[in-house]
Amino acid sequence: MKKFYLGLFVICLVFIISACSKTEYVNNVEYLKLQKAEVTLTDDKKIVGEMIVPDKKNKSKRIVPTELHYTFTMENTSNNSMALSDFAKTNIRIEPDKELVSAVKEAIGSNIYNMDNNKLGIGMSIGEIPSKGTSKFTLSYTLGAKEKNNELPLLPTEEKLKKLQANALKGTLIISQDDKDIAESRLDLGQ
Repeated sequence: MKKFYLGLFVICLVFIISACSKTEYVNNVEYLKLQKAEVTLTDDKKIVGEMIVPDKKNKSKRIVPTELHYTFTMENTSNNSMALSDFAKTNIRIEPDKELVSAVKEAIGSNIYNMDNNKLGIGMSIGEIPSKGTSKFTLSYTLGAKEKNNELPLLPTEEKLKKLQANALKGTLIISQDDKDIAESRLDLGQ
């Protein structure tokens, strides 16, 4: 009998704790709004980091990749904090329009927005959005490096990079959870 009451107490305690919780995973997407989307081409080591690769003499060489770096400002209009921080469950990606696919294929030779076929690298940072507040998330795509190396291709011409950046907001930001698309926002709204 004591086990029954102890079990009942634990179940009630779990229910009370979960009811008092202020953070939920994004399941009410009508409260989630994309406020702003920005994109830059960057080789700032503080943002993109650096890679250590072997050179021809088997010594270590440090290279800084260049990335197409997106910053999204997301607003939460609900009364609860919303978490996008579970990488196992939540993902953000860009579904490019035809103009963006054309520009990226011309510059890089492949569609870097296709997560399954991207051989250069993708970075993502997501987190929690406070109640009635905003948070910034980032998504970055590696484009290449300025100096020759064995890991990354050389960057395309400045002209091709400018064309890619000019078209970089021609697409849709998609948020998915548990492999289901739950929210979509045009990147070029307000541009």
